[in-house]
Amino acid sequence: MADLSPIKPIAGPIIPEIPRIGKPVAPGQNEKSFSSVLTDVISDVSKLQNSAEQSVQKLATGEVKDVHQVMIAMGEADVAFKMMMEIRNKLIGAYKEIIKTPV
Repeated sequence: MADLSPIKPIAGPIIPEIPRIGKPVAPGQNEKSFSSVLTDVISDVSKLQNSAEQSVQKLATGEVKDVHQVMIAMGEADVAFKMMMEIRNKLIGAYKEIIKTPV
């Protein structure tokens, strides 16, 4: 018979907060640059994808028997990757728009 353990709650994905958008920054305060924020987001997406890949490998080898947790990890990695790609597309679109503007 199947294991009927209680359903575990799903922890939502961690979406990084972009620091100080629209707020004035006093000189000398430590602030993250735009490139470091993007680097952190890409790193987080990479970690989610690696975690999902490890979960699939553990499922294939029989170390993990909970298919639901593997599917959740894969879903989180997929959503994070799609969000990153949309951000990239918006950045490229903004860059192209800036290039088209006459000086």
